[in-house]
Amino acid sequence: MFWNRKNSLLDKKIAGRRLSLWLSAIIPPIAWALLIFTFSAESALPSASYSALDFIFKKTAHMTVFAVLFWLTNRGFSLLNNSYSLKKHWYLPVFICLIYAMSDELHQHFVPDRHATFRDVGYDMLGVFTVYLYKTGRL
Repeated sequence: MFWNRKNSLLDKKIAGRRLSLWLSAIIPPIAWALLIFTFSAESALPSASYSALDFIFKKTAHMTVFAVLFWLTNRGFSLLNNSYSLKKHWYLPVFICLIYAMSDELHQHFVPDRHATFRDVGYDMLGVFTVYLYKTGRL
């Protein structure tokens, strides 16, 4: 039967790694980035009735979604490279998250009723560095 074949497409190799490993490493951070993009494209997000509570909710959301993006990106690098170490190669997932945070704010600039702020990039990166500190045992 065709489903019992040993020559599955997922068993093909790219740069010495199985395609299934590449997909497992790359698809989750891309899917999460697309989810962030989808929420950024909304012109009206749910908000709390009190401005202080709304501020806390939205900034916590910024930190959380980028913390997850960092974790998924770091996971992808570690799956694809046996010699990858977060302590030595921290700049790779951090740089990807920083570029995506800046592009997300640029995207929000063009969405009606949304505003781009560098402060939000700071909150995004606060989430990134919180996970970095946790993963490296410094938190």
